Amino acid sequence: MTLPSLTARAREMLRLIHRTDGLSRSALIKLTGLSGTAVFRATEELEVAGLVTIGEAVAEGRGQPSAMIHVRPDAVLSLGLSIMTDRADVALIDLTGKVRAQREITVPGMPRDAIVDAAMAFARETAEANGIPYARIAGLGVAVAGYFVEENSVNPGFELDDWALIDLHRAIADRIGLPVMIENIAGACAIGERLLGAAGALDSFAYVSVAAGFGGAIINDRRLLRGQTGNAGEFGIFFSLLDRPTPNLVTLKEELEKHGVACADISDLVARFDTGWPGIDQWIAAHADSFSRLFAILRNTLDSEAIVLGGRLPRPLAQRIIDAARWPEASEPPRRDRPLPNPRLMVAGLPPEQSAPLGAASLILARDVLG
Repeated sequence: MTLPSLTARAREMLRLIHRTDGLSRSALIKLTGLSGTAVFRATEELEVAGLVTIGEAVAEGRGQPSAMIHVRPDAVLSLGLSIMTDRADVALIDLTGKVRAQREITVPGMPRDAIVDAAMAFARETAEANGIPYARIAGLGVAVAGYFVEENSVNPGFELDDWALIDLHRAIADRIGLPVMIENIAGACAIGERLLGAAGALDSFAYVSVAAGFGGAIINDRRLLRGQTGNAGEFGIFFSLLDRPTPNLVTLKEELEKHGVACADISDLVARFDTGWPGIDQWIAAHADSFSRLFAILRNTLDSEAIVLGGRLPRPLAQRIIDAARWPEASEPPRRDRPLPNPRLMVAGLPPEQSAPLGAASLILARDVLG
């Protein structure tokens, strides 16, 4: 699919409309501070591009009726593929962010070509089942658990040998004939959280991803801060530098087993998670200081609006971690009764097992459509 080239103003309108079920032109004027003429032209540009529909005028207060603008869900769709050491997932989302379908496509040994082929077969089946032209799929976002060694080349765990140290963009794009974006899991999750989750109103936040490992990402000015090699936000290294235990779901699973709660794997743990399980209090106690120190480091280095706790971490557990967090200076009286401002600590809005594939699917929309 050839995506339309939009002006910066039209993209701004589209972002605002995307966050809601629809906005009137008068509401867009108030939100942007632009003139009625500028808003009219930008929304007309979006309609001509086929990305929105302009409905009938509706009355809002004492002013003149104003036309309602809605995103056209099927105008553009995006496919996302997430690759972790223990599972692979694919999801197809429309322009509103609605999940049209999602499927686990794990294959023993995690062979790259077989998983990519399964993702594309899923895309064709889903498009046909929904009556959507396959050509409206704008591209494939791929999120892989690992760190970058160079552009489009990651170094994942040994379970993902077939994905390691190659140009993934070239290998996958040549195979599927669609635009492709490569990102690590935490970076994709952060973009998904901004577009589809709880961070839609934030311009800056740190995303903390807890899964089999520990990762992170930084959103600044609504964009992913990637750094020189794409590894900005690899917060997990901090724990070894601080001589603190690294929180992850592997150690949580082990702690639960010590207390008689057996989980087949991390997916089973996430699916059946119960805040009343014995062993959870002990795991939180063992890692509360790790999280508190990390939050303080992120506050003092990034000064972002929020820290979002997500990944595959069960959301009730994320809230308990936030409740247990303590800022280092909390025991001391603040200077002149004015403490250092703290970012909001937030639980991610996207569900644990959807964060990665939906984040991967958001990559194309964020880059090429919504900005």
